Formats: sequence, structure tokens, C-alpha cells
Amino acid sequence: MNIKDILKMPSLYGTKLIAGKNGILNEIHGVNVLEATDIANWGRSGEVILTSFFALQNLSDSELDVFFEKLHNIGISAVIIKIDRLVTQIPTKIIELCDNYLIPLIQISKDVKYESIILEILGPIINKNMNLLNKYYEVHSELTSLAMKMPSMNKILCEFKKMILRDVSLINSAKGTEISTNPELCDVTVIDTSEVSTEKYVHFKYERKKVVYNGTNPKIAGEQIRVRIPHLVYDDYELVIHELPDKISSEDFMVIENAVKFLQMELLKNYIISQNLFQQKNNIIGDLLNDRLYAEKDIDEVLESLNINRHKHYQVILIKLYQRDEKRNVGKNLMPQTLRQIRIKFKSSFKDIIFLEKLDIVVFILNFSDNQNSLNADSIEKIMNSLVENGLFKEFYYYVSISSKVEKLDIPKANREVLDTLKVLMLFYNSNKILPYEELGIYKLFLDSNSLDDLRKFISPRIANFRHKYPLLFETLKTFLDTNQNYILTSEKLFLHPKTVRYRIDKIKNLLDIDFMNPEELLQIQIASRLFKLIDGGKINE
Repeated sequence: MNIKDILKMPSLYGTKLIAGKNGILNEIHGVNVLEATDIANWGRSGEVILTSFFALQNLSDSELDVFFEKLHNIGISAVIIKIDRLVTQIPTKIIELCDNYLIPLIQISKDVKYESIILEILGPIINKNMNLLNKYYEVHSELTSLAMKMPSMNKILCEFKKMILRDVSLINSAKGTEISTNPELCDVTVIDTSEVSTEKYVHFKYERKKVVYNGTNPKIAGEQIRVRIPHLVYDDYELVIHELPDKISSEDFMVIENAVKFLQMELLKNYIISQNLFQQKNNIIGDLLNDRLYAEKDIDEVLESLNINRHKHYQVILIKLYQRDEKRNVGKNLMPQTLRQIRIKFKSSFKDIIFLEKLDIVVFILNFSDNQNSLNADSIEKIMNSLVENGLFKEFYYYVSISSKVEKLDIPKANREVLDTLKVLMLFYNSNKILPYEELGIYKLFLDSNSLDDLRKFISPRIANFRHKYPLLFETLKTFLDTNQNYILTSEKLFLHPKTVRYRIDKIKNLLDIDFMNPEELLQIQIASRLFKLIDGGKINE
């Protein structure tokens, strides 16, 4: 209902529209009587204001300017002024202000009763609200009955289509999937997006997009309503209503409001089921990786249940994330969200792959044939770089360890390989490093995690004693050798003056009787420094 409609009401018969004629199509959502000028406290958009001029009679021109600016900002639809009580003629100032702000100004005589105007304006509004509420509860009842039948998501969308008489789609933007009552409408080019102004009883935020449907023959232009579905977890779901052949009505929004709430509950139910399955699968894969399946037939059954038994070869890939700034609070959901994006990327890149996820780690088991190459650092780097380019690792660094190619009975061995490789990565490498087990080299000799004491036998007692008595000097020696005996670089890494480094190196020469020109002697020290790091890292992990 707009101003043009109410001018036809019997109560306003013979009245005059004396200003603001360009606002005659202003929508009306209510009516109120002006008793004081504090309209900012009670006025609402779409209201018609009735007044006998009592509240305005003492306002100066500047105060009238401020008051009508408030009416405009609130969105008041019209002002009706009764004359021949306090004033016989509406002041020119008010007429000018109504024209400026496109607020229709209606003049009524003293004989017109407010009660008649209010009843005639509110009647259709109340009826409309009643119809909306009836529609809401009618749809709610239908959806409640539908929920009892445990329908599929396709069936739910078909029921929505029957209610709204338009095709609908459900988009999961995180997975890049879409289901629709009309697949021809899934491929679109968005031309323009605008926010849909919400009416009473509408709580979700809607957008209207002008699109070109590329999947129809011929292509057609159209509009669609989109609304995001607030969800418990990370899936970014969006419900799409294709406004073909025409736009939806206010009553249709009641169907959509119900549909979004219904989908929320269905997605929550599916999430709970998927979490149970996720935990079960995590446990089974954990048993497979950690050698808790003792018989070959048990391994075969597990591989078959996980659907990774088609090929002969397997490879394990472990990805660990760690926070760039440990002091920064990045939110408890960001780590699992990031791991989830990694999982989605790998699962979309490889057909026969499963995963285990735990805290800050995701472990993949890839099954592949004789004709396929095993994964190497280059192939993993391409995947990780694509995720980096999408801004996935703004808060995290990653380590990736890759096992050698194994057969089914050696999957636990491949798991030990990625764990050992991760240990080396964490001790000796900086951020965002990918390392295959096969490139560990001499570290393979020392990576039996249960034999820290065995590692000590590879270290010369002379070097071990020196490190024990002079830990600072040993650190200086290690850094000096790591920087190819460069005094400047060593001082920069240790935040020391070069003279201090030179003094310490001279002292080391005397204490350790070391010959810096002897490569064998230097190799002993460098290996010892790596072994000390492995031993210290093993103690931390114990």
C-alpha cells in the first residue's frame, strides 16, 4: 500500500495533496500521531504521521529544518495535517520542506477523524501481516511433516520448488558443489548484486543477483535471490531461488525463511552423522598406520572398507601446521578450517586417497598403480603453492613429509618414515618445507626414535665433554662451521660483535685443539652437532 492508495480511502475523500507529490508511491507500513517532536525516539520507516500542528506550532524555521530532516532520515512516508484548529493554513516553510524531502503532505479538515484514517490504513496492513503469519505456519507444518520422512537434500529442494513455484539450488561454496531442481541453471555469470530490503518477519539477509544463465539454450538473463545458511561448522551453504519467470512475493519470503531454518537443522543433523563417521574412520586409519592390525586379512578388510584396495602401491604424506606467531590468538576454529581446506584440495587432486586428522596434523594414504608415479616434493609443492596463493596459510607455516613407495603390509613402515622425516624437518628446517624420506640421507642412520642412547656412541667423548663444559663456545663453533667459517655471518646469527666471535674461536682452538683446515675433524663436529639436536629433540618429545 502506498500514498496513492490511501488517497482513495473514504476517510481522505476530498483532501488535498499540497506538497511532496514526487513521493506519492512511498510504501506505507503504519500510522502514528505526532504529539511531540522527539520523533527519533518512536518514528519508524514507512509510517504516516498525523498532526493537528500542535507539536509544531512553536518551532522556529531552523528547528523545522532539523525536524523534517529527521523525518526524511527515518523514512516517514507522509504527513497529514489537520487545519482549522490551530492553523487555518499550512505554513509555506513546511510545504517547501515536504517538497524538498519528497514527503507527501496531505491537508485534512477539522471534521476528519483520526480514528477513521488509522483504521483504514491499519486494516490492510494487519490483514497482510495475518496472511504472512498464516503462510509461515502453514509452510512450517508442511516442513515438519517432511522432516519426519528423513528426505534427501534433492527431495527437500523439490518440495521447496512446489511451494514457491520456482527452481531452487543449494550451493556449498567450500566444496564447490551445487545441487539444483534444474541443473541447467547452475552455470551463471553474475552481472550485478544488490541487497534486498527486508520486511516484517524476515530475519535472514538476502541478495538479489542479476545473472546470465549459461546452461540454457539459448542463454537467458534473469534474477535470483541468494541467502546464506548460518551453519554450525565451516561449510558455506547458500540457498538460491531462481526468479523465473518473475520475482518472488512477500509470502514467498515466508517459505524461504522456513526453508533456511529447515536446511539449518538438516545440515546440523548431517554434520553430527558425518562427525561420528569421521571419528570411526580416524580410528581405523590410526590402527592401519600404527601397525595395530596383525593379520593380513584384517588389513585387506580395512583397505576394502576404506576403498583404497584397487592398486598395489601406497604412499603416506604427513602435513603439520604450526602458528606463525604463537602469541597471536587466531581463533580455535582456524586450525581445523585450514586442515579441512588441505583435505579438500588433496581429495580433489587424487582419486584413491584417504586421510587421518588429529590436532594440527593431517595424514594422507595414497593408493596408486604400477603405471602411476609416486608423489615427490615437486608435485606436493604445486598443490601447497596453490593453497598459499589462495591465502590459506596467512596464520600458519607447514611441514610436509613424504614416505617412500610401499605395498600394503608396509603401510606402518611408511608411517614411521613420515614421522621420522617430520622430526628432522622440525629440528633442522625453517618454514614451509617439503621433504621426502628418501632425501634424509645420513639422518636415516640415526632416526630410530627409541635409541637415543645409541646416538651418543656416534659422538666423540672429547666433543661431548667440550659441549658439556662450554655450551656457549660449542654453539659458537657450530654456527661458525654452519656459516662456512665466516666471522661476520657468525656474529650476525649470534648477535655478537665480530671481535667476540674471533676471541671465542681462538679460545676453542686452544681448548679443543681443533684444526680448522682438517675436513675430517670438522665433519665429526658437524655430525655431532646434528646428533645433539636429535637427542635434545627426542628428549622433548618423550
